[in-house]
Amino acid sequence: MSLHQVSRRFGALKALDDLSFDIMSGEILGIAGPNGAGKTTLLNVCTGALTPSAGSITFEGRAVAGLPAHRYCGLGIARTFQIPQIFSSMSVADNVATGALFGPARHSGAAAVKAKVSEVLAITGLAGERDLPASRADLLTRKRIMLAAALATEPKLIFLDEPLSGLNAEEVDIFVGLFHRLHALLGLTLVVVEHKVRALASLSDRILILNAGSSLCLDRPEAVLRDQRVIDIYLGARNFA
Repeated sequence: MSLHQVSRRFGALKALDDLSFDIMSGEILGIAGPNGAGKTTLLNVCTGALTPSAGSITFEGRAVAGLPAHRYCGLGIARTFQIPQIFSSMSVADNVATGALFGPARHSGAAAVKAKVSEVLAITGLAGERDLPASRADLLTRKRIMLAAALATEPKLIFLDEPLSGLNAEEVDIFVGLFHRLHALLGLTLVVVEHKVRALASLSDRILILNAGSSLCLDRPEAVLRDQRVIDIYLGARNFA
């Protein structure tokens, strides 16, 4: 995906300001920055929830800015949310099957959907909970259910909005391990918005730091963490955790 001079206004507020960068196929790109930097707005314009006020977004050579969100899904772009969005009245497996109904498996019939559900449950470590009512799932499991439903659409690119939020240190390690596994097994491109900077650095190939809707820094994690502008504006002692 490529963004060229992308801006997004809300009245007089410019939430994104002339952003241009490429998301490389197969990479894990981390995104961080202070509260109000434009991180969620960026995810929204990259996944069809919002249309840029200016600029262009292309995916695999196709202009996508302005397409409805379900068209992004059809092109192979998925997302997750900071607060898990799942169907609590359904089982874990039925949540994943709902995702599969928006992916290529639906064209091959019920058997293909069932096979895709089993495959995704195994990859995400949810096979043992397939019949668990989602309403009884803890936070880590709810996050995995949401991710599994996104994976069932068979995406090429997934945007994840603060996937580690609310998790303890052990759970963070589990989720980071899952991201590495998905990247290795499926060759997915992952874009991860996250405040847990140490975890993000261990996960990402590159990190983009946003500030006031603009790109402050885009580089390898070790270079970003040494950048004095990033330390002064964002990291400090409070956020570097």
